[in-house]
Amino acid sequence: MNRLFLTGILAFAIVSLHSQDHERITKYIPSSKPDRIILNIAGDPATSMAVTWRTDTTITESVAQVTVNLPTVFLADSALTVSGYWQDVTGDGVTGRFHSVIFSGLKPSTGYAYRVGSGAEASEWFTFRTAAAGTAPLTFLYFGDSQLGSKSLYARVIRQAYRQTPDARLMIFAGDLVDGGSGSTLHDDEWGDWHAAAGFTVSEVPVMPTPGNHEYYDPAVRGKRDLNRYWRAGFTLPENGPEGVEETAYSVDYQGVRFIIVNSDEMVRNESLANAQAEWVEGLLRNNPCKWTVVVFHHPVYSTSARRDNKVIRESLKPLFDRYGVDLVLTGHDHTYARGMIVPDSADMKVKTAGTVYVVSVSGSKQYKQDAKQWWQVGMTNTQLWQAVTVDGDRLSYRAYDATGRVADQFTITRMKDGRKKFAVQPPKE
Repeated sequence: MNRLFLTGILAFAIVSLHSQDHERITKYIPSSKPDRIILNIAGDPATSMAVTWRTDTTITESVAQVTVNLPTVFLADSALTVSGYWQDVTGDGVTGRFHSVIFSGLKPSTGYAYRVGSGAEASEWFTFRTAAAGTAPLTFLYFGDSQLGSKSLYARVIRQAYRQTPDARLMIFAGDLVDGGSGSTLHDDEWGDWHAAAGFTVSEVPVMPTPGNHEYYDPAVRGKRDLNRYWRAGFTLPENGPEGVEETAYSVDYQGVRFIIVNSDEMVRNESLANAQAEWVEGLLRNNPCKWTVVVFHHPVYSTSARRDNKVIRESLKPLFDRYGVDLVLTGHDHTYARGMIVPDSADMKVKTAGTVYVVSVSGSKQYKQDAKQWWQVGMTNTQLWQAVTVDGDRLSYRAYDATGRVADQFTITRMKDGRKKFAVQPPKE
């Protein structure tokens, strides 16, 4: 082989490597087989369920099958085929086709089996259960930021939560599910890692997420802020929030609990969307048929960091939480754990009643210190956590667990017959 020929091969190899690096192709290449299969609530959870998944662009129809979960192996014989829609997302060197189907007309409190795709490309069968038509006991999981190291470290957290709380009916995510890409890290790789960490759990337990600031970052220019292109394609969420924050601010009533999901990132950056969301939240609180109310967003009302003060969030939302007696506010962003029960500013101190409980939590590997003026009764650093909340009649029970499954914090809220709320802490067992 002559020197000129060898030089040519070397030059071609260098150009190819540079070209691949420039294109930054994701490591999660889509195929005709469905992946990233995830359940969401898009309407009445007692009678409907949404499912979203991804394929390559060779798949030109969005179909799924659903049936009452039966013991027979012949599930397909009783299954209903439902069509949906798809949208393409091009980025990180590939185009992924994201499919969405909504199962409607389901029966309350019923177990179902479903699969997505058709023919040889159909997925395995997954299962879910619809909500009860009215009030009933409910357990749900709550996760703070997973963001970094989702596949290597966050995976053990969500898997432990699923394993330890098999009766959980919802999974709440308080923003910064991913980092937003930077340097050699791609958006699509981060979403691929997030789904790989969760595995089949998000295919069987509906996910209700809110975006954080990292869902708005551009990997090339952090100052450029647009909603992550994979958000609305990768989830099928309610569109019952204010205009301009579709599928990022929404509400769901589930078995006597009103969940209000707020887009706090748009609140801190956009005055009109802050006002619109505050007005929307007040309407949901003022006309609330549910006994319990849980509000979820990313930026804490009270921070654990001295350099952070989410004044817009606090001034816009806390007066509403005080006025209408919101029970629980679940947030992320600060990469520590803090839990505090805050009595309303205008409370009559002679009438002893519990105020809103505020929680900041983190499930991923990115951890910060706590140096704000302490407002919390329990705080932890350098600890990955997940939380299980159970609502049963007049009692709400909350437990925070570390990655090993050990109880790290727990409390209860009990509604008294006279309308007051009683707050009680149970010290974690050693």
